[in-house]
Amino acid sequence: MHVNANVSSREPVEDTSPESTLRVSSVVSVPRELYSGTAPARYIVSARFSRRVNPAESKMIPGPVIHERLAEQGYGHVSLGIDDLRLEIRNTNLEELKSGLSTLIGSLVREISEQSRHEREQRNEDALLKSQADEARRKTIDALARDISFD
Repeated sequence: MHVNANVSSREPVEDTSPESTLRVSSVVSVPRELYSGTAPARYIVSARFSRRVNPAESKMIPGPVIHERLAEQGYGHVSLGIDDLRLEIRNTNLEELKSGLSTLIGSLVREISEQSRHEREQRNEDALLKSQADEARRKTIDALARDISFD
């Protein structure tokens, strides 16, 4: 069992509204063993999200598409997980994150956020169009029914 040490208490300065683009803001914990020099070569690093992760994002971030994208860039050994407001970056180390992995992860998280927002907006637009079509059909049917006379 690894006990984590908090390494950052910075609060996010970004927009934390549910509609804002999800970002990874800072490293918040690493294994305590790092401070004693007894940590393994790879471990879990926790980073803070800028806001709460929505359900669609929480499915995509640890999913196979992101793992494939990490593998394409030489990070196939890394996996991502979500723990409330934290991103768990598994099987990595601070040096690897500093040398480019953090930038890649940040970019992937923002892409997922934008994709999720676009899909949500498309669903909302589709629902609005359906609602408008249903209302127009209702009005047409009501008008036809009013025009029928049995005299």
